[in-house]
Amino acid sequence: MEILLLRVCLAPCLVLLVSVVARRLGPRRGGQLIGAPTSTGPFLLLMCSTYGPGPAARAAHGCVTGTLVVVCFGLAYARLAPVLRPAWTLLAALAGAATAGLAGALCGSVLLTAGLTVAVIFAGLATRPSGDRGPRPTNRARAWEIPMRMAVSALMVLGAVATARALGSFLGGVLAALPILLAVMGTALHRSAGASVAADLMRGALHSTAGTLCFLLVLGTALVPLGPAPAFLLALAALTTAHPLVRLSLPALYGRPAPGR
Repeated sequence: MEILLLRVCLAPCLVLLVSVVARRLGPRRGGQLIGAPTSTGPFLLLMCSTYGPGPAARAAHGCVTGTLVVVCFGLAYARLAPVLRPAWTLLAALAGAATAGLAGALCGSVLLTAGLTVAVIFAGLATRPSGDRGPRPTNRARAWEIPMRMAVSALMVLGAVATARALGSFLGGVLAALPILLAVMGTALHRSAGASVAADLMRGALHSTAGTLCFLLVLGTALVPLGPAPAFLLALAALTTAHPLVRLSLPALYGRPAPGR
């Protein structure tokens, strides 16, 4: 009963926290919080406590493939939002993300999948989409946004655990990392606030997925030899150090010139 309660409550509570912060700090910060391991982290913790370090490590490798899906979706949506309507942008981005997910699932090397993910992250952050043909920002749909995010996150964690039980840890990890929240939020912002705001959300998610990728790789590598507590501590350390490394790699993203210029 305690495990079930944790499954139902933990992810929605995290989403509530990040949604309140995102509303105050803007879409880019909101995207960074969505791209953080707010779904994959609870899922892997539950996998570890329920099935042990081995299945949790395999689930973490599945989450790496899911992260490739997330960044391909974010890159495609940010590029297409200025020229397509929200529904068509969503469909095109989902098609690109599905292709990336299939490629990642068929790839036998988690390191190759991670390398492709890094390449997509930096391709998305190093360039900026042009133009915004959407309307000016409004406050529409604010009443249902946070409850919807909380419900979707709970269903994601429960569905991922059920998939892991039925089809294996790897596929459960892929499902846990799918960009469901990003798709819902991106489309809603595209409709209500315009393409540039939706693109900002996607760029924020691309930025934070670099840390999420480090988090997942450390967990997948360290869970079995070190055990859950040291592995999660190392993964959290990797998550926190990835953010300043991305800032140093792409200073123009934050409006500052590179050193020596």
